[in-house]
Amino acid sequence: MLEFILNNIPFILTALAAVVACIVLAWRGQIAKIRDIILALCVEAEIVYGSKTGEIKKASVLESVYRMLPAWAKVIIPASELSKLIEEGKRRMDELASGNERVMSLIYGSLSEPKKEEDKVKEKNAL
Repeated sequence: MLEFILNNIPFILTALAAVVACIVLAWRGQIAKIRDIILALCVEAEIVYGSKTGEIKKASVLESVYRMLPAWAKVIIPASELSKLIEEGKRRMDELASGNERVMSLIYGSLSEPKKEEDKVKEKNAL
C-alpha cells in the first residue's frame, strides 16, 4: 500500500490540488448568490416577525439557508460564517431601506398595527 502511494504521489497531490481548487472556485462563485439569498431571507423575516425579534429572525434565516445549501456546502461553510453573512444581510437591508423610502415602507411599513375591521370596510367602500 505504501509503495502504491509513493509511486502515485504526483497523481494524488494533483487530485488534492484539483479538489481544493474546485472548493475555492465554488466558494467564490456561490458566495455572492448566498449573500443575495440571505438578503431576501432577512427582508422576509423582518416582514414576518417584525421588530424586537432579532434572535428569532436570525434563527429563521439560518435554518432557511441550511435547507437551501447542498450537502457539500454544509460541510465547507461553518455556521459562524453563515452567521456573519446574515449580519451582513441585515446591514445591507438597513442600508437599502434607509436610502429608499419606498423600500423602507415595504420592509418596515408592514410592521404597523393590524387594521381594524372598520378601516378595512372604509377602504373597501372608497374603492
